[in-house]
Amino acid sequence: MTATETLPFSEKSMQQLRRHIAALATLPESEAPVISAYFDLRRPLEVLRAAFETWSTAARSTLPKDARAMFDAAKADIRAQLKQTWPETMQGLAVFARGGDHPLLMALPFQAILETHFDVASRPAIFPLVQLKDRFHRFVLVICTEETGRIMELTLGAVTEEILTTRPDPGGRLGRQLSREHFHLRRQEDTRRFLRDQVSIIDNLMSRRGHNHLILAGHPRHVAQLRDQLPKQIQARVVGSVFHAPNGRDYSPLLDQAIDAFIEAEQDESRGAVERLHEHVRRQGLAVVGIHACREVIEAGAASQLVISEELPHPDREELVRLATLHDLPIEVCEGDDLLQSHGGVGCLLRFRMEYLRGTPADGF
Repeated sequence: MTATETLPFSEKSMQQLRRHIAALATLPESEAPVISAYFDLRRPLEVLRAAFETWSTAARSTLPKDARAMFDAAKADIRAQLKQTWPETMQGLAVFARGGDHPLLMALPFQAILETHFDVASRPAIFPLVQLKDRFHRFVLVICTEETGRIMELTLGAVTEEILTTRPDPGGRLGRQLSREHFHLRRQEDTRRFLRDQVSIIDNLMSRRGHNHLILAGHPRHVAQLRDQLPKQIQARVVGSVFHAPNGRDYSPLLDQAIDAFIEAEQDESRGAVERLHEHVRRQGLAVVGIHACREVIEAGAASQLVISEELPHPDREELVRLATLHDLPIEVCEGDDLLQSHGGVGCLLRFRMEYLRGTPADGF
């Protein structure tokens, strides 16, 4: 038996988030400053309001006098957002506001965690959104038990689709309609059919939605049973396992552990991207490092991926992720990676060498 439930997704989906990041990256500059405010909604709202007031008082004094009224208008819009009562499921909130002749107000709540941070500049600060998209992409989680398989799609830390499969009823009772041998054979066949159903649903969901990450959770025996039945192409997408049996109907601990396992897998992918970058740099291959070189190859259309450290200075980080967004480049965000820091905190993998674009011999970068 299979039941499918598409759950309400009150915060922005991945596709919507991409559109919002693109809109913020292309927002034309004006004489009015843009306030970018990120809030960790796990903290009490009065604490967040106090932090925002303290920051805004100091930030206002740094602005030219003719920009302060527009700053005040944007600040009032953000205050209004903080007066709302957000659902307990929402853990992060990003608000972008601008006053003046070209006003802006965009409020994005998330079930994923955002670090409280404020910024005022001529352009929105979009790096935390880019980091969120990279860190909490999409993956499929399967919670395995003896009688059920709970297949969940998670997007930005929230369950967006849930499919429940249940083991078929044997249709008879041991000792009455079925002998012990027949009951055992029927049970084995039901198990095989149960696993085949789960594999079919997983394959369909991952193909339909383009998922590349699968996490299996539950008792080790049930996880191993399912994993052995997965085709090789899907087994290759298993990025983590959580060996913990569900506690009744409360699956939240398993969800939290699965998200942690996914973040760890994503960090491994980030390290892999840095290692590929390092390898290309070592042999003068398809890569460049450093802020100026990355800016050049992105603007020239030669870059295939931006690999950037969250430790890069704020202005450079914002400029490069904005450029990458404008050129629809994949962005890999790395945390605390000494190898990337040794390259200045940023690098680009290339589609082709810049020498081909310039029409000069390929003699290195």
